[in-house]
Amino acid sequence: MRKYIIPFFVTFLMASPIIGLAQDINTNNLTTINYIDSALIKKHYKKIDTSRITIEFNRVTGIASFYSKTLDGTLTSTGERYRNIKYTAASNFFKLNTLVRVTNLKNGKSVLVRINDHMHPNMMRKGRVVDLSQVAAKKLLFKSHGIVRVNVEALGYSKMNPTN
Repeated sequence: MRKYIIPFFVTFLMASPIIGLAQDINTNNLTTINYIDSALIKKHYKKIDTSRITIEFNRVTGIASFYSKTLDGTLTSTGERYRNIKYTAASNFFKLNTLVRVTNLKNGKSVLVRINDHMHPNMMRKGRVVDLSQVAAKKLLFKSHGIVRVNVEALGYSKMNPTN
């Protein structure tokens, strides 16, 4: 009986510091990336319609609209040409080249888009949080209505457009 107690006790002593280290997690050391463009929000804070727009950590809820067909081929803030057939969007709430998931709150449909442009600051007065490309608006099934209430959630950075 003694030969079984000693190996167990030695194994327990050797494993206990490892267990103690694994459980000693300091939340101050955990980092999460903030994709919200705080500087731009602070600059245009008085223009934000807080009755229609809700800002949380990496998530914004408000109204989405879509680009006009006549803007196809114009330059965006990232320097690339805007195309109606690509999954891109404009927003003043997220940093450029942020991948976001836009979810239509009316029907639950969602689409991945890359933020490659900024909107006019006055759009925030109207409660707008994102301006989608034509193909993204079609996928969310709100193109015929013009605007819809959405939830926009940041997922990461990318220089490539999502394919959905």
